[in-house]
Amino acid sequence: MAEQNNQGSEHVIQRFQPQQIDAALAYFNEHGYCVFSKAFDPALAKAFWGDVGHQIAHNERLSYSLYGKIYQGPNTPPDGKKLPRIIDIESHSELARELILISPIAKFLHALYGCPGTCLQTLTYKFSSEQRAHSDKVLVSPPYVGPYDRDTLAASWLALEASSEANGALIIYPGSHKLPKRSLFDGFEESYEAYTCWLDTWLQENGFTGVTFRAEPGDILFWHGDFIHAGGAIQSPSDTPPTRKSLVCHYARIPAEQPSLDVGWSRVSLPGGSYYQRVQESAEQKPRSFMQRIKFRMASLARKPIGT
Repeated sequence: MAEQNNQGSEHVIQRFQPQQIDAALAYFNEHGYCVFSKAFDPALAKAFWGDVGHQIAHNERLSYSLYGKIYQGPNTPPDGKKLPRIIDIESHSELARELILISPIAKFLHALYGCPGTCLQTLTYKFSSEQRAHSDKVLVSPPYVGPYDRDTLAASWLALEASSEANGALIIYPGSHKLPKRSLFDGFEESYEAYTCWLDTWLQENGFTGVTFRAEPGDILFWHGDFIHAGGAIQSPSDTPPTRKSLVCHYARIPAEQPSLDVGWSRVSLPGGSYYQRVQESAEQKPRSFMQRIKFRMASLARKPIGT
């Protein structure tokens, strides 16, 4: 049996201020995660979700993940837009592009990699995924990125509203990134259910206990690519499940000179890093003046999110 974990259910989540990059990085290396409190303005979160609602209502080019399948446009089932779980919204939303490499994220990634980080993909959630405990290490494989150093994979989880057990707060397993573990493609015949069942047993055998991450709007949680985490079960007794709006971003250290490997995508530089953009959306990349950005954000705040 592998070395036992000693962090257990008594583990207390330490929080850092956005300027405490070095201390947060040391904590990340030790525990596999770190949390920055009040790392971005909740008003920006509200504005972004207003834009999400506008995109769902008016943009047929959005991509949705539903029960393991990807849908776009008129082929999207009603549940796809009701959930929703949107893939790569940064190809459509300027506010998403602002969030994925916002200053605390860009600075942390630079400290982690020794160079600017690259956003590989994003997932936008309205509700808890309720996804069982898993590691991202082999699951994040956008074809336009191609092979990359999986040991550099990291994720940020941006709290767009408060989370608790009622709306399915994240469950994290501190220290779980340190021990080797089987992946989805290691003897499970690519059965996600078989993989997660094995991982539940692995966590118990190695003494890992889940810790609930109760977030406030503006918090950013980073986790290591091989860190075990789960979407908490929604425990509210209400017939209408409460929302737990969030933005998940995956990053890696990609050589600066490496372009997209898919002609339908381009690698785009932003202050603090880069990301991958659908080519057909490139017109949205036209720079805005400071006043145009203010007007855009105010307009987004005035929009009512879909389904609320």
